[in-house]
Amino acid sequence: MPIPKKDPEILALESVHSALKPLDPESRRRVLASVFQLLDIQGVTASTGAPATSPSKTTEPSTRHYPSRPSRPVSLNELINEKRPGTSAQLIALFAYYRERSEGLSRFNRNDLEVYFSRAKQIPPKNFDRDFVESVKKGWIHEDGNDSYLTSKGIEVVESGFEGERKLLSPTKHARRRQKKSK
Repeated sequence: MPIPKKDPEILALESVHSALKPLDPESRRRVLASVFQLLDIQGVTASTGAPATSPSKTTEPSTRHYPSRPSRPVSLNELINEKRPGTSAQLIALFAYYRERSEGLSRFNRNDLEVYFSRAKQIPPKNFDRDFVESVKKGWIHEDGNDSYLTSKGIEVVESGFEGERKLLSPTKHARRRQKKSK
């Protein structure tokens, strides 16, 4: 008598469960958020695992989650003013976040993010490639050519307003310093 085949969904569920079982709850959330990101699964927030339409009661204004397509879009400069990135690497991660959450574009290549400096009226870094690589080294961006994406860690650091990260000069002070050096 032939052995009945197991449902592919049950096999997948068993595999995922056995892989996640030894991890702590926070690690499980990060892994699942990365899988959702890789598979382009919408409707679940990356850091909480809750449906994107149900706002968290404990979410503070500086850590609110933006739906993938908000009814009233947040401008790039509003996001910069709220999250206060202090380095070019932080701005690059914020640009990837903005592309994904406000424009619905989760995949990109390195050059796709460079244009956001001019869109935000920010002075572009003198060495964009170095700053992009810094975002990759920090684990905020996974680089894979045209299939690069913002990681779960990248989403978390942007939503936290780069809490715990080094902040350099504000963009206006940074611009003034560059102008003085060029004179």
